Amino acid sequence: MNQFVVEGLVLAVVLTASAVVQAQEVESEASDKPPAAGEEAPAEAGTAATPAPAAAAAKGGDASSTVADGLRFRFGVSGGLGFFSAANENSSDSVSCTYYGADVRLGAQINNLIGVYAQPTLGYYSVNGSGGLGAGGLVGMSVIADATFIDRFFVGAGLGYTVYNNPAGITPILRVGGYPLMSRSDEKARRKGLMVGMDLRITSLEGLKTIVMPSFNVGYEAF
Repeated sequence: MNQFVVEGLVLAVVLTASAVVQAQEVESEASDKPPAAGEEAPAEAGTAATPAPAAAAAKGGDASSTVADGLRFRFGVSGGLGFFSAANENSSDSVSCTYYGADVRLGAQINNLIGVYAQPTLGYYSVNGSGGLGAGGLVGMSVIADATFIDRFFVGAGLGYTVYNNPAGITPILRVGGYPLMSRSDEKARRKGLMVGMDLRITSLEGLKTIVMPSFNVGYEAF
């Protein structure tokens, strides 16, 4: 079962990488595309031209409203702090752990609403009690789809696989958060800024009870 899930995750990561390549090609083609018939060519050096923001303002709009929405590359990185507890299935003893980790997000922003990306995770946990798991490293990989509302708030869900030292298991993941500081590009469909959010991982480990691990994260996002 675990092998089937891992193979599925590998396929999902490959598809995500393909979407990233397509996003980069779309951005490259958009920047190299010659002006269509009836459109003005870019102003040559030394030639006066009306700045795009001023032109948009003269028409009663803003610069961001003139940029077409579309597929582009997505990138993010964040650090997080969390906690979880674990116990053997046949024992009432449990341990509580504190988690410290980092996530990277690589994928494609399909449009201003929907994004799809892979999220590798690397972390460390320390045991606050005795028994069960020992302190050690955490490695995970998830594939996530999320939706961004009014450029400020996001909700996402996906599926991954997490290794806690030796035990490992399938990990559904939920993400929620926002962008308190965010800016738009005046030249292409691109937003970037400070990300503040929470991830919730739920992992079923062999020989151990289900681990529920919330983590609180702060980082940078370009989407």
